[in-house]
Amino acid sequence: MKICFVLHSSGKGGAERANLELIDGLKNKEVKCFAILPSYGVLVKELEKRNVPLKIVPFKRWVAEEDSPLWKRVGRIILNLIMIAPVAIQAKKWKVDVIYTNTITISIGAFAARILTLPHVWHIHEFGYEDYQLCFDLGVNISLKAIKQLSSICIANSDAVAKKYRKFIPNQKLKVIYQSVNISEQYSSEYSKYRKQMKKCSKVKGVIVGSLQKGKRQEDAIKAVGELIHDGINVQLYIIGESKPEYKQYLDSLIAKDSLEEYITFLGYIDNPFPVMQQVDFVLMCSKCEAFGRVTVEGMKAEKPVIGVRSGGTSELIKDNFNGLFYTFGNHLQLAEKIKYLYNHPEEAKRMGKNGKQWATEKFNEERYAGEVIEVLRQVIG
Repeated sequence: MKICFVLHSSGKGGAERANLELIDGLKNKEVKCFAILPSYGVLVKELEKRNVPLKIVPFKRWVAEEDSPLWKRVGRIILNLIMIAPVAIQAKKWKVDVIYTNTITISIGAFAARILTLPHVWHIHEFGYEDYQLCFDLGVNISLKAIKQLSSICIANSDAVAKKYRKFIPNQKLKVIYQSVNISEQYSSEYSKYRKQMKKCSKVKGVIVGSLQKGKRQEDAIKAVGELIHDGINVQLYIIGESKPEYKQYLDSLIAKDSLEEYITFLGYIDNPFPVMQQVDFVLMCSKCEAFGRVTVEGMKAEKPVIGVRSGGTSELIKDNFNGLFYTFGNHLQLAEKIKYLYNHPEEAKRMGKNGKQWATEKFNEERYAGEVIEVLRQVIG
C-alpha cells in the first residue's frame, strides 16, 4: 500500500507529531509513505530520517483567523486552485493508492484525489473555530459540504471533535481514532540550562505547556499561583510555549501586579517538554476547548496528576480523581483549590500519577494507532 500524506505545515505541532508517529507505526505494516508539504522546515528533516520521499508544493491553508481581509482569502483560493495540479501530478508519479490529508485546515489533497479518482482520507485534528478561531475561506457550509463529498472517510481525533462534525458528515463516513503519544526522555538544549535550577527548587512545582495565546488560558494558571502564594503555599510554575506578543504582555502584567516574578518562569518553546514534566509535581491543561490534548497524555506518561478543564478532548482523557482533577474553565480560584488539594494530599497525587501512567501507556501507543488507521485505509482502498 502506498499513501501520500498532505501536511499543512513543516513545523512540529501536535498534528504533525501525530502524523510522524503514524508513519512510524505504518512502516511495520508494509506501507510505503510519501509526503507533500507547503514549505521547508524541521518536519522535512524528520521525514528524511524516516526515508519518506517528499515534495514541496507552496499551497496555502483554506482557513484563517476571522479578521483576515477578503483580498487575502481570495488570493489563497486562487493559489490553491493553481496548486492542485502539481499535487495531483506528484501523487500520480508516486503511484499512490490513497491521499491522506492530515488536518482540516487544508483541502488541496482532497481536490487532487478527486482529479485522480483516488480514495481520500481527511484526518481532523481540530475544532477549527472553537480552539483557534479559524474560519473557512469559502464559508462553513460550502467547505463542510466539500469535506463530505471529497472524502472516502474522515477520522476525528476525539469524540468531542466527532460530535461537532457529525452535524455535517454522516456517521458512516466519520470514525474516531485516538492518536498515539510517544515520549522521549532526552533533554533538549532549551531545557538543559534550567535543569539544575529545577532540581534544586524546593517549591511545589507545576507546568503548563502550549503556545501563549488566549485560548490556552495561561492566565488561569498565573492567577491560581497568586492565590496559592497568598495562602502561604510556596509554588513554582513553569510556562512552556511560543509567545504571541500581546498575550505575553498581558501575562507579564498579571505577574507584575501581584509580584509573582519569583514564582513563575517562562521557558519559551521546548521541542521536548517531557523531561520538564518529570521534574514537576503536577501538569495543567487550561485550554478552553482542546481537540485532543497531547500534553495531557504526556503529563500522564510522566506519572503526574493532570488538572484540566472539563471540556473538549480533555474531558475524555482525565478521569476525575483517578488520573487527575477537573476545574471549571476560567475559574482560577477553583484551579488553586485543586492544586492545594494535591499539595495537601501527596499520596493521592502519587496514586493519580501512577494510574495515569498505566492508563495512558496502554491506550495511546503506536501499534494500536497504526493498526486502527490501516484498517480504515484497507476499507477505503478495497
